[in-house]
Amino acid sequence: MCVRTSLGELPRTVVLVCFLFFLVDGVLTLRSTSTDSIQPVRKDNQATDDVFREVLSSQSTLYNDIAHLGLERRAEDTTKLFSSSEPLGNVELSPAVRLRDPGIATVFSSRAARRLPRLAYGPSIYLTPRLEQRTDQGGNPGDREAKLNRKMNQDQDGTQTSHVDVDQGSQGQRQQVLLQDQSEQQQRQYLRDAELRRLKRKFEAVDPPPPELDVEEAFMAGQLASIAYCSHPDLLAAWNCSRCASLPDFTPYRIVYDSVWDLAAYAGYYSPWDAVVLSFRGTDSSNWGQWAENMRAWRTDHMYPVPNFPHALIHAGFYTLWTGSMLQTTFTQAISDLMEAHPRARLVATGHSMGGALAQLAGLEFKLFYTATHTSVYTYGAPRVGNLAYQQLFNSFVDVSWRFTHNRDIVPSVPLQLMGFQHVAREVWEVDVEDPRYAGDGGVDRKLLLCDASGEDPSCHNSACYLGLCTSIADHLEYLGLHMYQDSDEC
Repeated sequence: MCVRTSLGELPRTVVLVCFLFFLVDGVLTLRSTSTDSIQPVRKDNQATDDVFREVLSSQSTLYNDIAHLGLERRAEDTTKLFSSSEPLGNVELSPAVRLRDPGIATVFSSRAARRLPRLAYGPSIYLTPRLEQRTDQGGNPGDREAKLNRKMNQDQDGTQTSHVDVDQGSQGQRQQVLLQDQSEQQQRQYLRDAELRRLKRKFEAVDPPPPELDVEEAFMAGQLASIAYCSHPDLLAAWNCSRCASLPDFTPYRIVYDSVWDLAAYAGYYSPWDAVVLSFRGTDSSNWGQWAENMRAWRTDHMYPVPNFPHALIHAGFYTLWTGSMLQTTFTQAISDLMEAHPRARLVATGHSMGGALAQLAGLEFKLFYTATHTSVYTYGAPRVGNLAYQQLFNSFVDVSWRFTHNRDIVPSVPLQLMGFQHVAREVWEVDVEDPRYAGDGGVDRKLLLCDASGEDPSCHNSACYLGLCTSIADHLEYLGLHMYQDSDEC
């Protein structure tokens, strides 16, 4: 019946029956597939776990409350989880631990540079004080005299003593050791330079050098974003929350809490910067996990209303939150009032998580309106907001844009790139790497890695995400050492 013939010669019912026949046949074929073909998939998963175990240090912390509740935890459990600033618990990463668990707060291993070379070759800005600048690590390791004496003593006795007497008769040996030490250093430097040249060719050597990052300003912008989680209007209006005390010179002007949309933000003036500031809170910690899960399915289906950029598409949900709530109307008037009172002020927008997406939209909109105003946008753990045309629009107009990511934070990996989304530049990847030399800091070296200008540097946060999706909730909740969630003890 289902022989090849012209479609017009067959009744529609016959065509439908033929279609169903081939469909059922395909399903039966799939069901009859041997389970042996599934084994390679299991082996691939095991190989993936091996990669994770090479990348993650045993110093990584597993927070049980996050790990076992996952993205579907109940609101009351989450409220309890974030009601205290006490550590949530530390479980050693045994072989039984599922390494894509959202409860793992990442510390990269010293071997991670084999797979994540940006860790080793930067460019980097160190958050942990360098050994050369401190004396709490058993003396000053930068002291060339002490190092040379220890090396000579090791060459002579095979052991290390606390003191070496160097007299005139040992000057020849001293000079020989010094020359050997210099030769070894030159050889190591040559190998490092050769590897760096190779990596630059691999990771687009034509990319321009990154602009200078003002770490102090980025930290204070992070404080402003963290304060937004203390979203009680009376506390923010009076600027007397616990976190507010860290920035006493900030003057709040307008506080917004939209209970319908569960949004909180504030605007004000910060005199040390001579800047008008907008700060947006991220999703409330009791439901953000489900929000992140939903982000995987939403599409780029809303056009940004700028006449000269008809192809710039942004996430419909973010645009609705900005325009459909009280935020756009309230802050348009607030910014107008503040700019009138401070005509030479610059504009700074900041936010964490979903608040970072709103900070992007607000910063761009006000930059397009106040074209002469210098505009900076700082975001922390922000998701992708729009497509490539939107990214080009944003980075063409906004004067300064720093987008911070942290270790394997889940939120910057959604919505997925394969759905047409593109991050704005420039990314700063905050990483924690095990280093026993920093025993006073828990054996962890914290640093910021400056990424390329594409917005999607394959050697930064994306490199730590399996199949384009990172999984850590714990990494999302802290940036630059700041708590990015509501804590009753701090608010």
